Amino acid sequence: MKISVKLMAAVLLGAIPSLVLADPKPRSAKPAPPHLVSKIYAGNTDIWAEGCNGGIYYSPNQQARAWCGDNSDSLGAGEWNVDAQGRLCHQLSWYWPNNSRAGKSLGDQTCISHVVDRWGTVWRSWPNDAEWWPLSGKHSGIKDYSGMKKGYKFHSNVMATRSKLGL
Repeated sequence: MKISVKLMAAVLLGAIPSLVLADPKPRSAKPAPPHLVSKIYAGNTDIWAEGCNGGIYYSPNQQARAWCGDNSDSLGAGEWNVDAQGRLCHQLSWYWPNNSRAGKSLGDQTCISHVVDRWGTVWRSWPNDAEWWPLSGKHSGIKDYSGMKKGYKFHSNVMATRSKLGL
C-alpha cells in the first residue's frame, strides 16, 4: 500500500509541467468545448515533467494507462472522459507487486479543468491549483505543450509490467 501512495503522489506532482510558466486564469477564458479537449488528449501520452519519468496515455476508446519509470514495477489502468464543462476526468486503479499476486487500489478521480481564451489558446489547471498552464493554441507566443506526445509512448513498458504482475 505504501508503494501505491508514493506512486500516486509522484503522479500528481509529476503531472504539473515544469517547462512552461503558469499564469492566473485568463480573464477572457470560457470553458473549453468537450470535443476540443477530447481531440487534444485522445491518442496521446501526457508526459509527466517531474516525479516519475513516465506519463499517462489517453486512448481514443476512453481507456487510460499510466506508468512511471521510477516505479516501473507498478502501473495505473482506468478510464477517462470529458464533461460538459471541459474537464478531463480520469480514475485509475493502481497495480503493484504484492508477494505472488498483484496488489490493487482504486485511486481518486482526478479532473483537470480546461478553458479557452479569446485567442484560442487552451489552458488547463489541476484540482486545487490556482495556476493555469497553456496547453495548445494559435496565440503567437505559445506553441503546443511539449509534454503531449502523439501515440502510446509507454506501451511496451506497460505491457512488460502487466506481464510481470500476471494481469
